[in-house]
Order: sequence, then C-alpha cells, then structure tokens
Amino acid sequence: MNKRLLALLVGMLLSACGGGLRTAEPMRYDLGTPGGSVTSSRMPLGAIDVAAVSWLSTSAMHFRLSYAEPLRRQSFTESRWAAPPAELLENFLKRRQSGAGAAGSGCRLQLMLDEFEQRFDEAQSSHMVIELRAVLLPVRGSDMLARRAFRIQRPASSADARGGVAAANEAAKALAEELATWTNELVGELPAIVERCRV
Repeated sequence: MNKRLLALLVGMLLSACGGGLRTAEPMRYDLGTPGGSVTSSRMPLGAIDVAAVSWLSTSAMHFRLSYAEPLRRQSFTESRWAAPPAELLENFLKRRQSGAGAAGSGCRLQLMLDEFEQRFDEAQSSHMVIELRAVLLPVRGSDMLARRAFRIQRPASSADARGGVAAANEAAKALAEELATWTNELVGELPAIVERCRV
C-alpha cells in the first residue's frame, strides 16, 4: 500500500514538473530587405529558381570552426532561418529583380546552392559564404545557354548568429549584383542569347 502511494506521488510530482517546463523558442531570421542600389539586368528573365544540396534542406543555421574543426558542420541551437536557405535566397533575388524593374518574362535562371554557412577563421572572426552554380535556360526547353559558378564572402560584424545573418544579407545583395553583371555581359558578348530569351 505504501509503495503504491509512493509511486503515485512520484508520478504526480514528475507530471507537474514536466508540465511546467518551458523550452526557449529559437530566434528565427531571414535575409531582410534587398534594399540599396540595384543593377538592372538587360537580359530578359522570366523566372529565378533556387534549389539546394540535401544538407541545406532544413532551416538550420550552419557554421564551421575552420580554425579548430574544419571538417565539421555545426548549427546554432538557439537560432534558425525562417525557411530553408534556398527558399530565402530565391525570395530575396526575386524581390531584388522586381526592384530593378525587370520585365518578368524571358529566360529561366536556375541556381543550385552548394554552400550557405558562417565560417569562423578565429573564435572572434567570421564571415558568411554563399556558393552556387547558375544555369541560364531558354523560355522553353532545356538547352543550356550559359553557366557560371559564384562564390560570395562577406565579413560578419560579430562572432555570433546575428552577425552571420547581417553578413548573409550583404552576401545576398552582392550575389544579386554579380548575377546582373554576368547576364549583362552575356547580352554584350552573345546577343543571340537575348533572342532566345524573348517570349
């Protein structure tokens, strides 16, 4: 009888304690606004699609301690992206394109995101890295018109997730500018591509 009563009391105590536990909700970040000066692309673009490698398919905010464990990918426990990086980057680039006065019809720009992480060269020094492959496709069909790899780095203002987020915003802006510059170079070097991009 005493054992049963004791077990019941212990169970009630554990239940009460468990019900009162509160786990802190992680901070959620996105890439912010694509403000600032915008370079307009002279290449007619109808769509920008961003996909990503499998390890970037979640909202985890990745970092790497290059100075201590260069082969280990880690993620912040109290900070998350608001969506997977590819989705955030696609939305950012589309808004940037809209801000540049793009026509909204033309070729398709497909991007494969290979890296999106904060790298620490030292305990108090880090930078954001974005690596991706870009492929320009015609309005219809799958013939590749052009391709190029991009690698963007921007320093973080602080050695934490918040500093990495600010650096990611700057890196995304720089990527948008480099994509616009690349497509403008294609217009000048390969004018026949423009004809393939007209609906």
